[in-house]
Amino acid sequence: MRLLFVFLFPLFLLAHEGLQKRTQVLMGTFVSISLPQQYNQEITKSFELLKRIEDSLSTYDETATLAKLNKNHHVKYDPYLAEAITLSRSYYHQSHGYFDITIGSISKKLYHFGEEKTYSPSKQALRSAHLDIHGISIDNKQIITDENITIDLGGMGKGYGADKVAQYLHEQNITEGIIALSGDIRCLHRCEVYLQSPYSEQTFAKIKSKKTQLSISTSGTYRRFATTKEEHHLINPKTASQGREFVSVSLFTTANNAKIDAYATALSVMPRREALAFLKEREDIGFVLVDREGKILYGNLTNLVTIEWLDYKENPTNPSITTNNNTKLDTATSLIHPDTTSPNAIAK
Repeated sequence: MRLLFVFLFPLFLLAHEGLQKRTQVLMGTFVSISLPQQYNQEITKSFELLKRIEDSLSTYDETATLAKLNKNHHVKYDPYLAEAITLSRSYYHQSHGYFDITIGSISKKLYHFGEEKTYSPSKQALRSAHLDIHGISIDNKQIITDENITIDLGGMGKGYGADKVAQYLHEQNITEGIIALSGDIRCLHRCEVYLQSPYSEQTFAKIKSKKTQLSISTSGTYRRFATTKEEHHLINPKTASQGREFVSVSLFTTANNAKIDAYATALSVMPRREALAFLKEREDIGFVLVDREGKILYGNLTNLVTIEWLDYKENPTNPSITTNNNTKLDTATSLIHPDTTSPNAIAK
C-alpha cells in the first residue's frame, strides 16, 4: 500500500513549522495530529479519544457499537453513536434528504464498500433497498433501528472525530495545531493548505486561512469504487445511483467539521442547480467544486481564506460563466479525495 500513502498526504500540504506530527491508522484512514513539542501527551490522548469514537462508529470492526446495531438492530445507549446519529438527522433535513446515513442499506449491504471484496448489485436490489432516517429511535437506554436498515456514518464520521479532538484540545488551552483525518482537517491556528490534482502530484492552488479553527472537508467520486469506476461510493439516496455532477467537493468553514463533512457528501450527489442554490444560501461555507468537465466553481471564501491559483501544466477546460448564480469560476482541474478502499488493507 505504499502508493496509497504517497497519494494520501499530498492532498493538503500543511505548513506546520515548530510542530511535531504523529500518525496512526484510525477510523479507516491515516490520522495525523500536529501540536507544539510540549504537547506530546495530548497527542497520545487525542489518538485514544479517536479510538474510542472508532469503537462506537465503525462498521468494519464487528465489536464496534454501530456494527452490532447493524447486525442486531438494537444496542445499549452509546453517547458517541447517539450524538452522531442525532447530528446526522439534522444534516438530513438541512440537506433536503441528500445526506442520509441509512444509505448503508446500499453502500454497506449491497456494494460492501470498505470491505476487501465489493460487489455490483442489480438494479432491482438497488430499487428495493430500504432507506428511512425515521426508522432509528434513541432514548437514554438504547438505540434501535428497523430490521431492514443499515447505517453508514462514513459521510460524517471523520469530521465528527476531528471536532471531538479539537474540543478536547480547546479544553487543554491548546491554540496551535493541525488535526487531519484523510480529507477532513481542522487548523487550530492560521494555516496554509495546498490543493492537489487527482491526475498527478501537482498542486494547483494555495489556500491561507484568515481565521483560527478553520474546518476543511473534501469529498470526491473517483477514489473509492466497487467493480467499475462508475460505481463510486457517493450515492444519491433519492435515486440509489451515483452522483455525476461533481468530481470533487471541498468545503471550508469555522469550527464544524462534522457539518461540512456531511454537506460535502450531500453536495457530491445533488443535481448541479440544487447544489449551487444550497451553497448560495450558506455564506458561512466556502467552497471549491469541480464538475465532471474539470471546471472549477468557487465562492463564499472571502471571509474565510485567501486562494492563490498556481501554475498548472495539465490542460484545463475553459468554462463558460453562467449568469444565474454568484459563483466564480477558474480553469484549474480537480482535487483528490483520499478515501481508502479497505481499512484492513491500509492497516497492513
